[in-house]
Amino acid sequence: MKYVKSMIVRLLYIIPLILFITGFIHRINDLEYNSSLGIKYKYVFIPILIFAYQTIRNSKVGWILVMILYLVFLFFWIYELIGEYYLIGAKYTYDQYFFWWVYVMIYLGIGWIYYKLRPKDVII
Repeated sequence: MKYVKSMIVRLLYIIPLILFITGFIHRINDLEYNSSLGIKYKYVFIPILIFAYQTIRNSKVGWILVMILYLVFLFFWIYELIGEYYLIGAKYTYDQYFFWWVYVMIYLGIGWIYYKLRPKDVII
């Protein structure tokens, strides 16, 4: 059972690592430009380092850094969705808006899994 938990934990960090690396590679020529969140693409390297460290080591410090990234993205996502509510009918349908909130709920579920599988003994 401990082996299965270890594999699940590693997957929780490898999957975002792969996504960030893929995004970094696709935007390698645009590193000085801003993303839709207003962040320069070159700063995507920071989450890559955090997820790579956490994939290898799985420590409390790495988990805290991952959760900071998680919460910052969640905050911006919810903030933007609340602002997009006024565009229903003009730019979006109610169905589209509802499904974005479904994705937020899925993202909250992923955060709950991160919390439940947090490291308990390795500090650094």
